[in-house]
This record gives sequence, structure tokens and C-alpha cells, in this order.
Amino acid sequence: MSKTLANILIDVNATLDLEAESPTGDELTTRANYANQAVWDASASGQLSEFKLEYLVGISNNATVPLPSNFREITENPQLYNNSEWTSFPVVEAEEKYGLGTTEYYSYVLGNPASGYNLILNNPIADATLSVIYQRFPSGLLTLTDVCELSDPQYVTRKIESYVLYSRNDERFPIAEQKAEQQLANLMGREMKSSSGQSRDTLVKFNNPLEDLA
Repeated sequence: MSKTLANILIDVNATLDLEAESPTGDELTTRANYANQAVWDASASGQLSEFKLEYLVGISNNATVPLPSNFREITENPQLYNNSEWTSFPVVEAEEKYGLGTTEYYSYVLGNPASGYNLILNNPIADATLSVIYQRFPSGLLTLTDVCELSDPQYVTRKIESYVLYSRNDERFPIAEQKAEQQLANLMGREMKSSSGQSRDTLVKFNNPLEDLA
């Protein structure tokens, strides 16, 4: 179920302040900022389908291809399509190229969020279509009408509650943080299901805040 930032803040207010209405003033600004932080925290915790995109672009014999401005990281090896055939360009670290042949197919990424990212292709195929599956940065929750990009907006609700209780030095903070981390673990667990419904052999471990504070 999709929820807007306004819906999320009302849910938080109902739990923390026993009022099913949106906060106002500085409290509204602060909690809205917490909501945005929560979405970015979740996106940084793993590769989520909500942030997966495909970048398709035709190239002639370009060795350097600028990547989209919202590019965060590659999730699959880039592929070039030509003559009804896909050719994989495995991603390597830039310094690994010195041990590879000049005719081998491989790629690497250089850049940063400030200046932008480029995909460098070794021995690119002329007149081909490049496909890059990548993770983008979140759009964020910038206005009250923005819809949460996460499939489980309850994580954002729980995380805001945790942030607020921490700022108040409230003794309920460890429990709230544990609930938020559990929501995130559930979210990541669903992402680790394959298309056949079988779990992948990937383990995501979250720290128990109650243990950390003991």
C-alpha cells in the first residue's frame, strides 16, 4: 500500500503524541527530514528493486559512456546488443585492466556523484545498443504529497519514531530502533527472494540495538 509523506507523519504523530494529525512548525520540518533520511538509509542497506532501472543507449564505437545523473551503482554486467546477439562486458576495477588483453570485453566505472559517472568499455562493439542495469539514488520525500518509494512505508514510520525518541532521550528508543531494524530486515528479506520464490544464499545481518546499549 502506497503512502504519502503526509500519511506517514500522521501515523508517527498518532503513536508518539496520540494525535492522528500532521505535526506543524519545526516538528513538521524535522520529522519530514527524518523521513527522507529513512528512505536513504534503506537504499544504502542493499540493492532494492524500487531503485532498479535500465539505461539503454545506442553507441557507435564509444569507449566512454556517460551514465545517468541518478546513477548509484551497477547491478549487472553491461551488455551490448548487435546483430541479434548480446555480448557481456564484465565489470572490473579500473586497475585490473592492466592484466587484461586489449581485445577482451570488459568495463569499469569511474566518477562520483558530484562530477558524474562514466562507463568505460574495452573493445566496444560498433553500432550496438548498450544496456546497463543499475541502482539509482532515491528521489526522496520532499513534499507532503510525495509517495514513499519503498514497498514497505512502515519502515519509514518506525524509523522516524526511533529518530524522535532518540532526540528526546526517551527510554523507549532502543525498542523503537529494534522495530525499525526489523522492518528493514523484512524489506531486505523480500528482496532476496528469487523469481521462483526461493531465498537466495545471501545473509543480511542487522545489529541488535538492545545489545549495543547493554
